[in-house]
Amino acid sequence: MLKSCAPSRRRPLLDLSARMAVCDANYLRLRKLLPEFHAGASRAILFPGVGADGSGEHKLEMHVLESFRYTTTLDLQLLLEEAAPHWFKTPRLTVRLYHDAETAEVTSYQDQRGFKAIYREDEAPRFTWDEKNQINLFLAEWLSLCLEGGLGYLCLPACLRPVGTLDEVPVILEGGK
Repeated sequence: MLKSCAPSRRRPLLDLSARMAVCDANYLRLRKLLPEFHAGASRAILFPGVGADGSGEHKLEMHVLESFRYTTTLDLQLLLEEAAPHWFKTPRLTVRLYHDAETAEVTSYQDQRGFKAIYREDEAPRFTWDEKNQINLFLAEWLSLCLEGGLGYLCLPACLRPVGTLDEVPVILEGGK
């Protein structure tokens, strides 16, 4: 019996428990960043400037698109203070939260939908084989960054705002609290 000299092209097996752990942790992070999921709720998180003179602030905006008993859909978009090159598209994610399962998954990235759990090799030029997992990991890193170093603004209802303040109240996020 002759063996083939061609290298084996076996992909790693799908680790469903690890993927679900990422989505579950994303749900908890989103609950910390946006405590209320009613329709129209929003939050902005500012990141300090990265330039030598303190310029170049970035802002992550989160908006609740729809909210139901068991699911909520969020839109997350990064906004830049400075003008970006025409070829650069700022990250934009649509995230579906499942409250009964306490998990969150990215359903749209850069306005592309319908990501598969695993892609075939002939689809490789467009996607990596674990594209969906990488997008959920990107959301995990983004939310962790928000919790660690962002300055958040909550849009509070009028009954919860201190008298004489604007619509947005700054909240410093420290160490995930």
